[in-house]
Amino acid sequence: MFANPVKVKNVNIYPYVAWQGGGVGPAILPVIEGASGVYSVGTLFTNVFYNLTLNGGKTLAPLVVHESYVAVGQTESGVPFTSHWMYCLHTGDTPEFGLTINAYFVPYHYVPGSYSTPPYFPVAPLTNITVSQLFPPPGIGSRLLIVNGTGNIIATKTGTPHEMGVEVTSGERLGVLSVGLQNIIITGKNADGNLITLTTLTCTGSGEPAVFLRQLV
Repeated sequence: MFANPVKVKNVNIYPYVAWQGGGVGPAILPVIEGASGVYSVGTLFTNVFYNLTLNGGKTLAPLVVHESYVAVGQTESGVPFTSHWMYCLHTGDTPEFGLTINAYFVPYHYVPGSYSTPPYFPVAPLTNITVSQLFPPPGIGSRLLIVNGTGNIIATKTGTPHEMGVEVTSGERLGVLSVGLQNIIITGKNADGNLITLTTLTCTGSGEPAVFLRQLV
């Protein structure tokens, strides 16, 4: 593992929006202003990880764990920097952000010989889960695999994190699950009753619980 921690200052944190261009872009306001901390970029085998820990500054809006953010600020020597987008891992007086990506990530339509589920931890509970598989082009539509499910949004323990997805601990199975099924879409409701949708997932565990993961890029 090779990490390069850099002290940073005058850091503003903004919600990350993957704007594709065209028309007038959204107005993005900072959620934290004037913070300081440490921004690290490192490698572990074929993985690249990013981590930012902050303290101080002015909080303008609450952070949300698992939401994506980007940091803009200066290094200790005054050099401007903009971070890679990262997930919020911890809120409070010392918020933390992180992300791990794989330099050799392959497209979702590539099916290697086998999949396995790495160690993971629950992030947030989900209810009213529906699991579907979208038909690959040129097909149109989808097939239901699980309905009326319960489970959790999950994150792998390797990286910050390396993959995220859903474990489905209960529900009515309408289709046959098999490890390696791709182009999975999952919807469910969080603890606040809001609808959550995760796409481009791959089934890495077809038993109890069923596990679906997505490479973070």
